Amino acid sequence: MVLLKIVNIIAVAKMREGFDLEVLNEKLENTEINSSGNWLKMRLKPEDHYIAFYKSGKFLTTGLKKFEDVEEVTNRVIVKLKDVGIQNPLEKVEIVNIVLTEHVEFDGSLEDVLFSLDSSNASYEPEQFPGLFYKDVDGLSYTLFQSGKMIVTGVKDLDLAKKNVEKLKNTLKAL
Repeated sequence: MVLLKIVNIIAVAKMREGFDLEVLNEKLENTEINSSGNWLKMRLKPEDHYIAFYKSGKFLTTGLKKFEDVEEVTNRVIVKLKDVGIQNPLEKVEIVNIVLTEHVEFDGSLEDVLFSLDSSNASYEPEQFPGLFYKDVDGLSYTLFQSGKMIVTGVKDLDLAKKNVEKLKNTLKAL
């Protein structure tokens, strides 16, 4: 049984016009332009969601735990923009990544797991990192630890993630 837990939803909002990052930095609270000047980061209080504004007119939101949060947080950012006199209509919002966790049971070692997977899509170098990396044919990326903790990234479709995680769990059970 797959019991995926959402730990982060990353969404991108596309506005009609670009952003002047210097103006945003002056007008909005809790902001800072990164050292290269390519984006402006903002912490949306009280939850401390991370918002990154780009000159292109997009802003990225991370730290969301529920799908309902995507619309709610996007609307809060737009209200903050309007409150400081920035009128920039929203064109669309898209979820670009969902990070999930799962616990898997398997006997053996991560080396055993490595040999049971397609070696062109899996790697395990314990001297560098204690987890095994695996990327499936649908582009989902997995990090598996000896404890059984698994992190899944690159998810845009939860049903596909559940199906693929179940398939991987069955492979691990067969070890």
